[in-house]
Amino acid sequence: MSRSKFTYSILGGCLLLTSLLLWFAVANYRNAEPVAQSILRGMSLSLGQAIEALAVRDPSLKALADFSSHDSAYFSLIDTRGVIRFHRNPDLIGSRIEDQRYLPVAAAPVITEERVRLGTGEVVFETQQQLHLPKETMVLRLALHTWQADQIIRRARTGLLVIVVLLTAAWGLGVWGLRLQQRDLQRREEMSRHEQLVRLGELGAVLAHEVRTPLAGIKGFAQLLRERVQDLRQQEYAARIVKESERLEGLVTDLLIYARQEAMPHGSALVQELVQDAWEQLAGEAAQAGVGLQIYGVIARPVACPGDRLRQMLLNLFSNAIQAMPDGGTVQVDLSDDNERATILIRDSGPGFAEESLKRAFDPFYTTRPSGSGLGLAVCSKIAAGYGGIVRLANAHSGGAEVTLQLPLLKETP
Repeated sequence: MSRSKFTYSILGGCLLLTSLLLWFAVANYRNAEPVAQSILRGMSLSLGQAIEALAVRDPSLKALADFSSHDSAYFSLIDTRGVIRFHRNPDLIGSRIEDQRYLPVAAAPVITEERVRLGTGEVVFETQQQLHLPKETMVLRLALHTWQADQIIRRARTGLLVIVVLLTAAWGLGVWGLRLQQRDLQRREEMSRHEQLVRLGELGAVLAHEVRTPLAGIKGFAQLLRERVQDLRQQEYAARIVKESERLEGLVTDLLIYARQEAMPHGSALVQELVQDAWEQLAGEAAQAGVGLQIYGVIARPVACPGDRLRQMLLNLFSNAIQAMPDGGTVQVDLSDDNERATILIRDSGPGFAEESLKRAFDPFYTTRPSGSGLGLAVCSKIAAGYGGIVRLANAHSGGAEVTLQLPLLKETP
């Protein structure tokens, strides 16, 4: 299993576990109030049965004065006329009750329940139910303390809060750990890239000494041979040697530029002139492939990039565009600026970039062409970045590849 799939699997498992814990905590909290209500209702029925049993044994209701319960705040018996026949407060016995909430219970065997606030500020659970005596039926109004039952709600709320806090902390630590891991991976990639550049620099030094000098001699002798021989076939062979020598020279140059670690030299260049100049160097290759050039727009101010570096980037980008259209087509160049950056948009009418190419195009030595070195775009990206610019790749909506080269304009001196 790849690292990305393993990471996604772990993330999916964590999300599932988080969802289950939250569901459990929320469900427990939502069920807490009905459970507390059910407990109070059960206590009310039990106490009501006990009170009814005492009242049946003692119709004078005097025995109820000794009845007490830690859960009961108070209770009273009300007859059908609204007269209080019993109350824990003896001064209220015989008085007529002011509210009419007892009437539905007196008229039918129903049980009412609600939470009411007493004069002391305490909220109690009050129920009303019929109490059947041998000679008459009364209404038992019973108020219960809720603090014990409400502990269930408080515990459920505390549990939900604790789970939310723990999950938040766990996800925070997880995100922090993931960022640390990503930073560590980036650091390792940068170290690996640095080691690669060091090896490329060593290889470039060897190439510069061991390859460039004999390659220049081969190219020179081939050019001399092409001019002196009379046989057309031999001239063609010599021309091929010159062409391949120039291709190898370009490869060595690209490799040296990509591996070079020193700062980029300062300089400036006019984009309009170098676009024409770079295209003229590839005019023969473009004509052979049937590719034409169209230029739109103007960049009047110079860019903060030496002319040889800008020419090299344009040669690489134009060469890629031409090679993408072996059956002919058009390279369109749009030039514009925003007073800070110059934008060179190069669009071809070829097949465009494959998805893999868009991801790896700037990787050194990645190429989709058998004869390509895979350094062209990597070199362009490094040169542009060295001067504060950027190279972006995309597929045009109308088809074909689209390469955007942005470079800072040279700051005007006051």
